[in-house]
Amino acid sequence: MTDGDPTSLRRPAERIRERVDSVLTDLGATAEDVVRTLAPAPRPLHRADLPRVQPALAEMIDRHRGFVQGVGLALDDGHLADAPRWMEWWRSEDGEPAVFVRHNLDPAHNHFYDYVGKEWFALPRSTGRPTVTGPFVDFAGTNEHTITLAVPVVHDDGFVDVLGADVAVEGVERLLMESLRSRSPDTVLLNEHERVVASTSARWWSGTLLRTGEPGASWSEAVDLGGDLRWRLVKARR
Repeated sequence: MTDGDPTSLRRPAERIRERVDSVLTDLGATAEDVVRTLAPAPRPLHRADLPRVQPALAEMIDRHRGFVQGVGLALDDGHLADAPRWMEWWRSEDGEPAVFVRHNLDPAHNHFYDYVGKEWFALPRSTGRPTVTGPFVDFAGTNEHTITLAVPVVHDDGFVDVLGADVAVEGVERLLMESLRSRSPDTVLLNEHERVVASTSARWWSGTLLRTGEPGASWSEAVDLGGDLRWRLVKARR
């Protein structure tokens, strides 16, 4: 990739980062709210305690409606007395009220969703930092290409849950198009593994491995988004 004037990509990159950062900031505030809400509940926690956090999850969806499709709390192993694992996950589409998303958490089932081993859960839990993972196909929930933003939820009892927000790739593509505003050469948003998050062209689908550093790659500009995002925007050569 040759270096070019990144001016035309800088503002779109900033806008995408600001949008994602706003969700991560609100997730952090909601995580603190979850800790406060569950603090008075007797330990160990039970599933019956979790409806207390539903208003905070619904508020998070409402605040970012049109970008965030689902928000949920994934419980740490052993945090509940009456379930080895649990996901208190809620989703809203097309402005409808949020509905509960049931995940298959039975290890004996063919479609068992082992969320503890997923990057969106394991990284914030182990690092104590916000993370952005994807795109991946959410086979356990929507069957759509999805980005998950997540933060740790650290309780005084020593358990670390994870609070996550799901963003459909379609929403990221819409944000990319709005940020560019004018007609431009093909522009692609890449994650840290050089997989396509979103693009302005049907040539590059979400999840495609782009390999921009290979000899002969025809990309003229690249701008890192920065912040908690290890993403970058690249533009095709005219």
